[in-house]
Amino acid sequence: MKKSQWSMVNGQRFGQQHNKTIYYFLFLFISFKSFSQSATASLDRDKILLGEQALLQFSVNNVDEAASFVVSWPHLNDTLNHIDILKHTSIDTIDVNGQVTYQQSFTLTSFDSGNWQLGPFDFVIQDRASGKKIQIVTQPVQLTVLPVDVSSMKDYHPIKEIIDVQTSFNWIPFIIAAIAVVLAVIILLIIRHRKKKMTVAPKIILKGTPLERALEKLYALEKKALISAEEIKNFHAETDIITRQYFEEVVHIKALQLTATELFDGMRLYMQDASLRKKFQGVFEMNAAVKFAKYMPQPNESKNTLKEIIASLQKISESINQAKNNADKLVSKY
Repeated sequence: MKKSQWSMVNGQRFGQQHNKTIYYFLFLFISFKSFSQSATASLDRDKILLGEQALLQFSVNNVDEAASFVVSWPHLNDTLNHIDILKHTSIDTIDVNGQVTYQQSFTLTSFDSGNWQLGPFDFVIQDRASGKKIQIVTQPVQLTVLPVDVSSMKDYHPIKEIIDVQTSFNWIPFIIAAIAVVLAVIILLIIRHRKKKMTVAPKIILKGTPLERALEKLYALEKKALISAEEIKNFHAETDIITRQYFEEVVHIKALQLTATELFDGMRLYMQDASLRKKFQGVFEMNAAVKFAKYMPQPNESKNTLKEIIASLQKISESINQAKNNADKLVSKY
C-alpha cells in the first residue's frame, strides 16, 4: 500500500472515532438534561400522637418549562393507609433562572396507632419536542402514630359502678326558662317597634383589574404639576399608597402596614428579577425619605420615578399571572 493511501485510511478511521466521541458526549448531555428533574415526598415530623397533625410536602424540582412540563401529579383521597387528609394547598410554582419547582402540601392526622407507610408517589414529566414521558418515583415516607397514655394524668379515674340516686321532679328550672322566654319575646317586640328602617349600604363593585385601577390612579397623578415642596411630598405619598394597595389586592398581604424591607421579603416570590427588585426597593426608600423630609427631589426626578413604578407594576403583574396560570393548569387536571 502506498504512503498516501495509508494516510487516507488512517485519516478516515480517526474521523470516524472522532465522530463517535462527539456522539457519545452529546448522548451524555441529552441524558443529563432529560433526567435532571427530581421529585421528593417529605414529612415535617415522623412521629405524632393520636389526633396530632403532620405536614406532607410534594416537590418536583428543576423543570425547564421551555423543554418539558408535568403531565401527571399524585391525587390523594381523604384517607391514605390509616391517615386522614384534613386539607391541602394548591400546586405552587417557583421560577429560579428558568428552572421551575412545583410544590404542594397536605395536612395529615390519624386516630389509628401504628407505623404507616405513605407512598411511593409517581410523577410524570413529558418532553415537549419528542413527546417522551419520564416517570419519577419518590421514596416512601413513614409516619408513626403513638397512642396517648392517660394513666399518669392527675384527673384520670377508673370506671366506677353506677350509683342509684333517688330524685324528685324539680319545677324550678322550667319556671325560670318560661319566664326567660316571655321576657325575650317582650324585649324583641319592643326592639322591633322602636327600630327604624336601616338603609342597606350599596355593595361596592370595583371595575377593572387591580393593575388597571392602579395605573388609572398613577396616570392621573402623572398629570399633576409639581411646583411646591408640599406638592412633591404629597405626590410621593400618594404614589406609595397606590402601589401598596395594588400589592394588597393581588397577593393579599397587609402592604400598607409593612416597612419597605418587610414588604419586599413578602414579594420576593413575585420579583424573581434581582434588578427589578432593587429598582423597586429604591423607589420605596425614596418615598419614605421624602415623607420624613430627609430628601427633596426635583419635579422631573419625581416624574421619572413614577414612570419606573408604572413599568415595574406591569412586569410584576405578568409574573404573578404567569405563576397563577401555571398552578391553575396543574390543578385543573386533577
